[in-house]
Amino acid sequence: MSSIIETIKAKVDIADEVGMVVALAKSGKSLKGLCPFHNERSPSFYVFKDTQSWHCFGCNEGGDIFTFVQKQQNLDFHEALTYLAEKADISLEEMGGERTEEEREIGATKERLRKLNEDALLWFHQMLLRSREGSEARAYVQSRGITSDSVVAFSLGYAGEQWEGLTRYLQGQGYSEQELVTAGLARWRESEDLGGERRGAYDYFRNRLIFPIRDIRGRVIGFGGRALGENKPKYLNTPQTVLFDKGSILYGMDMAKDAIKQIGQVVIVEGYVDAVIAQQYGTKQTVACCGSAITEKHIQQLKKLTKQVTLALDPDAAGTAATEQGIKEALKGFDKTYVPVPLAGGNNAGFAGSRKGQQSQQGFQKGPNNQSNQKNVERYAKTQGIIRLEEQVDAEINVLQLPAGEDPDEVIRRDYSTWLYAVTHPIALIDYYFIVKTTDLNMQEPSGKTEAARRLLPVIGMISDRIKRDAYIRKLAGLVKVEERALYEELQRVLRGQKSNIITADFSGRSRQDAQGHPQEQVSKQGQSETKHRKGEIDDEDPFVSQPQKDRSVANKLSNEKNVSFGLDRREKSTLKWEDYLIGLLLQNSSLYQYVCGIITEGDFAGTDTRELYHILNSTYQRDSSPSNQSIEQSVPSALVPTVTRVLESARALSPQDVDALAKEAVQCAIRLKKTRLLQLNTELKFLLQEAAATGDKTAERQFLQQFVEIQRQLHTLTSATKLQG
Repeated sequence: MSSIIETIKAKVDIADEVGMVVALAKSGKSLKGLCPFHNERSPSFYVFKDTQSWHCFGCNEGGDIFTFVQKQQNLDFHEALTYLAEKADISLEEMGGERTEEEREIGATKERLRKLNEDALLWFHQMLLRSREGSEARAYVQSRGITSDSVVAFSLGYAGEQWEGLTRYLQGQGYSEQELVTAGLARWRESEDLGGERRGAYDYFRNRLIFPIRDIRGRVIGFGGRALGENKPKYLNTPQTVLFDKGSILYGMDMAKDAIKQIGQVVIVEGYVDAVIAQQYGTKQTVACCGSAITEKHIQQLKKLTKQVTLALDPDAAGTAATEQGIKEALKGFDKTYVPVPLAGGNNAGFAGSRKGQQSQQGFQKGPNNQSNQKNVERYAKTQGIIRLEEQVDAEINVLQLPAGEDPDEVIRRDYSTWLYAVTHPIALIDYYFIVKTTDLNMQEPSGKTEAARRLLPVIGMISDRIKRDAYIRKLAGLVKVEERALYEELQRVLRGQKSNIITADFSGRSRQDAQGHPQEQVSKQGQSETKHRKGEIDDEDPFVSQPQKDRSVANKLSNEKNVSFGLDRREKSTLKWEDYLIGLLLQNSSLYQYVCGIITEGDFAGTDTRELYHILNSTYQRDSSPSNQSIEQSVPSALVPTVTRVLESARALSPQDVDALAKEAVQCAIRLKKTRLLQLNTELKFLLQEAAATGDKTAERQFLQQFVEIQRQLHTLTSATKLQG
């Protein structure tokens, strides 16, 4: 597989691919332009032709042609591979990337159904634009304020009242009845007299306004139909097919994706018309659910584009329920960060404990998304010794509040300024809960106040930031007219009854002891209490012992043992061999991931295939902190199976057997790769600094100098960590 990747890279120049979406200008040995992944006025996006790579010094994203295509077109690895292979005029099968017979059959079926859907779209669209029977549908479109430009842009259509209009047309185009049923465009007509024997097919959509549903690449995968007469249900979607899964598709995503990336926000509405009208009036970052439920699959798509999700679902009972479901899925689907909270005096402070140092709190990614995870935690903890790492969602989830009884499209058409203000000033999640959880309560009665506190205290308990939490306690105290102290005490009882999302980490190197000097019990993430610290020992299974402490323990143990020859030769210069070795170690033993996730990121991998495997490991670990090897293997696309075999052979041949030694080996390997990537960026920055100085571009010079200083700081930290590892 790596040979296919390298062949593609040799045939498709990264500058040509990037140049299709970014206006590039020559800048010394490199090319520069405005970054397509974030808003900027001065170019900070560079393409390096000599290394066939790209890097943005503004948002710190980078990679090769594969990462650019994946990120820019929102494709997965196999889709990017197929796209670039076609551009390079390379046959994946001939190059050894052949798919299984089953995969080829599924691929052929999908292509056939996509072509079928495109032909169906043309028929629906012409029926709306030109047919005599489509007059009612045209009148309905006009009554909803949809312009002719939007009709064309969204390819809206009409399904007539005939039972076999579309079926006969598509059969005339060479499609079989079975294909129409498989695509969800027709159903079998069964005869009760003949024991359910099929007697031909009839149209699935009849007398409906048709909304073609496309995937993120703009390919038609299904349809939504809005009833025009008394037909039930009001909305009808294509049934589940190999192309269409309403739980993973967002209507309008193909047209909204660029705006979502540029604006940094997605607005999710409930109806197709809502999405069309919102985009028509200028809120281009709007998408709609194909049904009222937001799922984790939706969030997995959206988090690649933005971290701000604004829910603008209908203000009725069903819409409120859908909003709450959307909030739950968003909280579950987005990545998590760990926020450090110091424990005053090195002990377990209460809720109203010390707030010193809160203004300098930073978030640390759970996974390889933050380059300075562990070193930041260590630096932060030096003065306190022991900190608490509170888990929180790395996203902003809020709600757009609409006037009672009005759907989004009605608000937009009545007063767009009201809609625009609501989009740009959405209600924070906690404030939304204050509204919806007290709507049905009589806040003048003691029972209403008690119930309000009961409903809202668990919500307030979700807040990691102490200052925000205190502010909402004050707000609740004002709402229910009781003292804050009483609510604090009740909140403590609520939190004790919940599963904790807190990890206590000791970075002081001291055992935690109680007043009598005995090892102190610590509560695990699941709320179980165990005594883990033993005199003179570090328990590697203890999640409350910091990673640096474990690593020091590993180093100390190894220094007392005889030297054993294992691992990749330290004189090995090939970065790709080191990447193979590290990925092999992680695939062999997924528990090693926790040792390296704070050191290395996907962007630190030079190999396209090893980077994708690390991405899979990261995604799997985000869903399950203790993934099985089987669950990881199931996530690997067939195109990367040869790479998996290669890296596992590398690890099996060279890795030590001892668990502690494996951990040390993985950490050292990650540090080496991280250092290599930083040195490469360092070299690139030196040239860019020289060029900026020569051309007198002071703004660019300042930006590059800041990046240069940051890289030097990271290199210094890694050098110190290398000495610690031995």
